[in-house]
Amino acid sequence: MAAAGAVTDRGAYHLGLPAWAFPGWQGRYFEALPSPPASYARVFGAVEGNTTFYRVPSPEMVARWRDAVADRAFRFCFKLPRSVTHERRPDAADLEALLSVLAPLKGHLGPLLLQFPATVGPEQIGRFESVIGAVRERHEAVLEVRHPAFFDDPGLLEPVLERFELGRVVLDCRPLYGGDPEHPEVRDALHEKPDLPVRPEVREGVGFVRLVLHPDSAGNRPALEDWAERVAAWLAEGQAVYVMIHCPNNLHCPAFAESFHDLLRRRMPELAPLPPWPVPQQNALI
Repeated sequence: MAAAGAVTDRGAYHLGLPAWAFPGWQGRYFEALPSPPASYARVFGAVEGNTTFYRVPSPEMVARWRDAVADRAFRFCFKLPRSVTHERRPDAADLEALLSVLAPLKGHLGPLLLQFPATVGPEQIGRFESVIGAVRERHEAVLEVRHPAFFDDPGLLEPVLERFELGRVVLDCRPLYGGDPEHPEVRDALHEKPDLPVRPEVREGVGFVRLVLHPDSAGNRPALEDWAERVAAWLAEGQAVYVMIHCPNNLHCPAFAESFHDLLRRRMPELAPLPPWPVPQQNALI
């Protein structure tokens, strides 16, 4: 199934964070001029758009996002609304509204993220096939599942992945669970992030990694090294790779992403370093 209007992005590396703005970032990493996404996009090549999980943006907002990154090879990777992926009866109207409003982003739209909760197992996934099909008719997409059965027997998801030519999200929470569970920034996150097996894989030419790190950076190094090695190998094979750096406190994400990028550069010296922070206001105004 070829996705109409899908972006062909093979062999490209896109590093990103869960958002393009966070209160603690301004002045430390980014400036808000001419806009938060414009400043962010001068450092990173992608963003995991969580805003669409909670509400469908307006056409005017999408137009501002498009204009903010018009001069960049930047990809927005938006989540489908929770009314579509987290309800027993997916809201077809919300899905159509999102797909329509995102259309003007065109070449700046990366894979859409179909994230299903742990309540959606092998016996429930079938009721979302119309949702998956509607997305794939227009865009590339990657699928994230959290039900343990899909990890006990990976073959249970194969029919859906193959039928719709979907990429599969690799969610790695090992650093989060491997660190101090009593850290004040971690306690709540352990209830939100699943402790599931990690199955690194590339499907449909796309590797999509969501790496959840611990706020205490001391224990993150093995995971960062491991993923730098894997990503370098995938890129050498000509795959498109998205790496989204997460942490229970978003304040730490930019610095952790820079650490990952530096480790990747040791394996791929041709990669340029990330631009220095904070992104100067005068550059953001160009």
